[in-house]
Amino acid sequence: MGEIVAIGNPVFDIIETPYIKTNGRVLSGCSTNAALTYGKLGGKAYLIGKVGREFSRELINVSKKYNVEAYPLLSKDTGGFHLIYKDKEMRDRDLFILGIAEKISFEEIPNNLWDKDGFIIGPILQEIDKEFMESMFQILDDKPILLDPQGLIREIINNKVYRVRKEWVIEAFSKINIIKPNEHEAEILFPNLEHWKAAEKISKINNEIGIVTIADRGSYISFNGNVYHIPAYKTIERDPTGCGDVYGGAYLYYYLKTHDPLESAAFASAAASFMVESVGPDFELSLKLVEERFEKIIEGIKKIK
Repeated sequence: MGEIVAIGNPVFDIIETPYIKTNGRVLSGCSTNAALTYGKLGGKAYLIGKVGREFSRELINVSKKYNVEAYPLLSKDTGGFHLIYKDKEMRDRDLFILGIAEKISFEEIPNNLWDKDGFIIGPILQEIDKEFMESMFQILDDKPILLDPQGLIREIINNKVYRVRKEWVIEAFSKINIIKPNEHEAEILFPNLEHWKAAEKISKINNEIGIVTIADRGSYISFNGNVYHIPAYKTIERDPTGCGDVYGGAYLYYYLKTHDPLESAAFASAAASFMVESVGPDFELSLKLVEERFEKIIEGIKKIK
């Protein structure tokens, strides 16, 4: 198991589900939740992104609790959303803007971080652009990269966030080892494809691993010409915010240890089940707890193709 770097702006969100509402803004974000997951499982993670001065100390303190070293790049504003889930199934939500942090410049990443063993690229709202990705590819030609493309395909219209297909994002997939959109992002990136076929399409583009998460129905993973369905662990759901982020952090944790794509997906699914039971960054997670649920998920894996 190695050290990883998670790149993407932290956010401080207000979250509303049919079951809970946060008391003010709470720390979240794709790269943030992935890094915290990696740290809680016993790994060492580095987190870098733009955040306003008023939240930078909280980011550092929360990260430190979970073996994550945060590198806050100061921004005039802190990113954040007001998330409102659409129904009791909580499979999608509306996002309204609370704040927008600035873009991350490639030159702002400390050089020593590029020497780490794996990378999670988890933008939340266009803070990473095409030029950043191209510069990164020139350096990381042999390091595992997991991409969650959510923030690459988001745009703001009248203070609300919408998903928009971008051709350059799909072109970039060819240079990334592990790509993990959720079902709604996959529908934008690959219109008219079933979710398992979208995972297969990704693995054909990058010739490695494609994953599509489908909320409480689990996930699909494709590699080496095969496609599998990974079940979700059945539990009481309170807030699914960040479950896909936890999946990503747990996936890379297990993959760096074993290089087993399929078992890594089962492990990631088990880890994500803990996030859905809680809200905010202090969700309970440990290697022992995940391993207990991992064994049950392994039994339910089905080969689709």
